[in-house]
Amino acid sequence: MDEGTFVGGVSIPQRSDDAYYFLDDARSDGYDFITTNLPYSSDETRTDVTLMESKHWSTSIVGMVTSPPLYRTSAETSSGTDNGEALVAALNVDGLRRQAKKDFTFMLQWASHMSIPAVILPPIPADNIFEYGRFLSTLITNTSNVQLWLRVNFDKESIQNFMMIQRMCDGASNLGCIVEFGQNFKLADQIGEGMSLLHQLIGCNLRALVFSTTVFLSNKRKCPTLAKSHQFLFVELLKRLGRTCRILVEGSPHHHITDNEAAMGRSRNKLYLQYLRHIRSKGEVKDVLDTEESKMETSYLDHLQSALQPLGDHLEFSTYEVFEKDPVKYEKYREAVELALLDKIQLKQLKVTSDAKSSVMHCVIMVVGAGRGPLVNASLMAVKNVNKKKSVVGGTTSNITIKPHVIAVEKNPSAVLFLNSLKNNHPDWNGTTSVAECDMRSAEEHPLLSAILKGDCAGKVDIVVSELLGSFGDNELSPECLDGVQRSGLMKESCISIPQSYTSYLAPVTSARLRLEAQTQAFMPLDGTESPAGGKVCGTLQAMETPYVVRAHAASQLHKELPCWEFSHPVKKENAKIEDAVKDIDNERRAQKIFKIDGSKGASFGSGYGNCNETLSTVTSKNIGMESSNLLHGFLGSFHCVLYKSKNSVSSDISIAPESFSTGMFSWFPLYFPLKEPLLVPPGSSVRANIWRKCDDKRVWYEWCADIISEDSQIINISNLHNPNGRSSFVRL
Repeated sequence: MDEGTFVGGVSIPQRSDDAYYFLDDARSDGYDFITTNLPYSSDETRTDVTLMESKHWSTSIVGMVTSPPLYRTSAETSSGTDNGEALVAALNVDGLRRQAKKDFTFMLQWASHMSIPAVILPPIPADNIFEYGRFLSTLITNTSNVQLWLRVNFDKESIQNFMMIQRMCDGASNLGCIVEFGQNFKLADQIGEGMSLLHQLIGCNLRALVFSTTVFLSNKRKCPTLAKSHQFLFVELLKRLGRTCRILVEGSPHHHITDNEAAMGRSRNKLYLQYLRHIRSKGEVKDVLDTEESKMETSYLDHLQSALQPLGDHLEFSTYEVFEKDPVKYEKYREAVELALLDKIQLKQLKVTSDAKSSVMHCVIMVVGAGRGPLVNASLMAVKNVNKKKSVVGGTTSNITIKPHVIAVEKNPSAVLFLNSLKNNHPDWNGTTSVAECDMRSAEEHPLLSAILKGDCAGKVDIVVSELLGSFGDNELSPECLDGVQRSGLMKESCISIPQSYTSYLAPVTSARLRLEAQTQAFMPLDGTESPAGGKVCGTLQAMETPYVVRAHAASQLHKELPCWEFSHPVKKENAKIEDAVKDIDNERRAQKIFKIDGSKGASFGSGYGNCNETLSTVTSKNIGMESSNLLHGFLGSFHCVLYKSKNSVSSDISIAPESFSTGMFSWFPLYFPLKEPLLVPPGSSVRANIWRKCDDKRVWYEWCADIISEDSQIINISNLHNPNGRSSFVRL
C-alpha cells in the first residue's frame, strides 16, 4: 500500500492542550497529525510552545477553535466535548459579541503566528448563519496563510448551510469543510442519498473527513469496524479524493482489547487508524490510487493549464516523451490503420505492381503533426500486421504484400531532427519513411510534397493519420489543419482520414476548487506558458473567460455529458473533387443543451474525468425527489473520437467522455469553461448551456453562457456571455 496517499490524524479532547507529548504518542502509532485547542488569550501558558520546533507546528498540527470558559454551559463543560458552538452563539449575543470576536480572532492569529497549516472551525448554527458568515468573511482576509476547515455534519441541511457560508465569503480559497460521518445513513436504502451528498460535498472544497470513535461498531474480535453503508461511502470517497483528503479519528477510545494492551497503542486510538488503513488497502481503492497512471497525474490534479496554441507552440522533448507513454492511444491508432488498410485491399483502392513471382500493393500514408514519430511507428506496425494476415490467406491474394511509403509532416524543427535521426537509423523507417518539415496547410511549398502534387494520381495519399485533437475535440484546430491538408490536393479521392470523426461533449460541473484556481490566474499566473496572458497579470475578466485544460479532481459533474457538435474528415461534397469540397467551409458551430438536475444523476460521473460508474448510477437511482441546491461553477468539455469505422462496422475509438471513456488513456484531460459568478441551481431546476465555436481569418474561439430554468420553465438565474468576439481567449490560426 502506498501510505503516502493516506494522511491520518487523531483528536482526543482530554489531550488537546499539550501537543508535544500527544504528537509523540500519535506518531508512534502511525498517525500523521494531531489536533490541539487554540489559546484564546495571551494570558494562557502552554508547555508545548517551549518544547516543540516550528517544523512540527507547520506540518503535524491542526488547530481547533473551542469555547473559552466564559461561554460554556455546565453541560458542555461536563461532557468534555467542545467544538466551539458556545463561542459562535456568543457572536450574536449583546454584551458578549465584542469579547467573543476578540477571542475568536486571537485564536486564528496565534495559529497564523505558529504557521499551523489548518484550523477546524465550529459548526454553523442554523439560527445564526449570516452573522457567522459575515464574521468569517472578515477573518479570512487576515488569515490567508491558514486553511480554515468548517465543521459540517453529513446531512443535507448542514451541507446547504456550508454552501451559503461559502458563497457569502465569495468562495475564499482557504475556506473548506471537514465533514463528520455520524450515525446516520446506516440503512441500505439510505446509501443512495448519502452518495449524492458525498458527490455534492466533493465539489464544495471538501478538505477532511472526521470519524468519531462512537461511529465504529465492534467485530467478533472486539476490534473497530464500520457499518456497511459507512464502508461503502468511505471507499467511494477514497477513490475520488484519496490523494488529497485528510482523515481524522476523533474522541476517546471505545474499543479495548483486554488481553493485548499494546495493540491499543500509546495514543489508545491505534486500532481505528489500522482499520481505516485496511480499507485504504482494498483492491478497488488501490486500483484507482496506486497505478502508474494515478501517480503520474497527481501533480496535475486541479492544476489549470491553458490549451495549446498548436500552430504557434512547439512542444518540448520531455512533453513528447510523456505523451508517447500512453498505453492506449497509439494501440488504438494502430488498430484503426489496420482496419483502413483491410478496407483498402477489399475495395481494391491500392496501386498494385506485379512481376513473375509476386504482386505488391503500394500504400502512401501521410502522418501530419508527426512529433517524434509514434504515429509513424503505429502505421508501420499496422502494415506488418496486415501483411502477416495476408500471408495466411489462400487463393490469388496470398502473395500480395503491402509496401508502405510513410510521409511524416512536422513543423517543429527540433522534432524534425529527431524524425530524420529515426529515418536514418531505425531499420523499420529506413527505406519506408520520408520527412517533410512544413506547415501541413502549406504542403505545396515543400519539394517532396510538391513533387507528389505534380505526379500522377496513383502517387497521392491513401491514408492521412493525425493526432491534432484537443480536450474538447476541435479546440486545437484539428478541423482547420485537416481541411488544409484536404485543400492541398495531396489526397486521393478515396483517401481515408484517421481520425474519421470526433464529437464534442459538455457537462455542468460544481467545483469551488476549479473556480478558485481560475480566479488565481488573474493575479498569480502559474507560469509564462500556462496562464491566459503568458505569465502576466491579466485581471479577473480575462482569467474567467479562458477555457483551461485540467485533470478535474475536487469536482462533481452534475449530469451526463451531452453532445454539442461533430466534425468529420475528409469533408465530402456531392459532385466536387476532394480538394474542392473544403472551399468556403464553415467550421463555426453552435449548441444549446439542457441538463435536468436531479438526485439520481451526477454521482456516477464523478469528477468529470474517468469511467462512468454504473454501480453508483444504480445506487442513486432512487434519489429523485430528494434533490438539494447546487452551485454551478462552469462546464467540462470532453470528446469522443471515431478513429476509423470499417465497412464491416468494426470501430476503433478513443474517448475522454465519461460514458465512453478509454480506460488507461491519459493524453487528454477535460477542458474547463469557468463561469465568472456561480449560479445557484435550486432543487428540480435545469441548467441551460449555450456554447459557440467562432472563427475569423486569424483566430478560433469559444463563447458560452448559462441560465437556470425552474420546473415551470421560468428563468431564475442567468450568466453573462463569456468571451464575446474572443476578447479574452482564442487560438491563433
